[in-house]
Amino acid sequence: MVHLALALVSTVSVPPTQPSPPSPAAPEPSRALLERAIAAAGGSERLERYPVLEWRAKATVHAARTVAIQGRWQVQPPERAVVETTDATGDAASARKMILDGERGWGQRGDQTQPLTPEAVSHERDQFYLYYLMRLVPLRSSEFHLQSLDPDAAGRAGFRVSHPGRRDVDLYFDETGRLARMVTRVAAPGTGREVVEELRLSGTMEAQGIRWPQRIEITWDGRPYFEFELTEFKPLRRVDESIFKGPS
Repeated sequence: MVHLALALVSTVSVPPTQPSPPSPAAPEPSRALLERAIAAAGGSERLERYPVLEWRAKATVHAARTVAIQGRWQVQPPERAVVETTDATGDAASARKMILDGERGWGQRGDQTQPLTPEAVSHERDQFYLYYLMRLVPLRSSEFHLQSLDPDAAGRAGFRVSHPGRRDVDLYFDETGRLARMVTRVAAPGTGREVVEELRLSGTMEAQGIRWPQRIEITWDGRPYFEFELTEFKPLRRVDESIFKGPS
């Protein structure tokens, strides 16, 4: 809040003092928390310089059965990504690729290419949007509305991110300013059932001065859904546009 000093009028014959200039407005708590988080992640200059993130990871998918996979993720959030995976042994016969490019996407396995269903594309867009928020610097845009939240059960400060056409996402940060937890809602592909999705972020991978979580655990309605741990991390300035030409 801006405080203005009142001019003091002396009862003796001396010139009256002038009003003090207004002090700078303090940032909203959510904006102050955002700036702290950006600094903790490596700073705005580095985060803006590298809008593309690539990593290799080992992952576990909790579905009808638990499946271990490994692969490479190249992500240009909010909605462009290439994900290449195999089973945990690296068997080439198990290789799969998923490509998302805005409102279209397709999967590849061997010589076969199949377009993703509209429901699958919508779901993947929701998921990769979360990486956009994890980059933090986009949240400075006036297109985003940040609303401060009460601390979570672990005492972490947070704020809610709202954007037209997107689901609200709650972000919580640890005492050092690092992003530690995200909570949103998504529609489960196949059924369309709404679930509460929670991401817990831990560890640190650092490259080019950018700090990224090493481990991400995702739950749906409190039950394990997907988890992965990075083995390599590389920020990039651009992607190979030929990847997104799509099937002929």
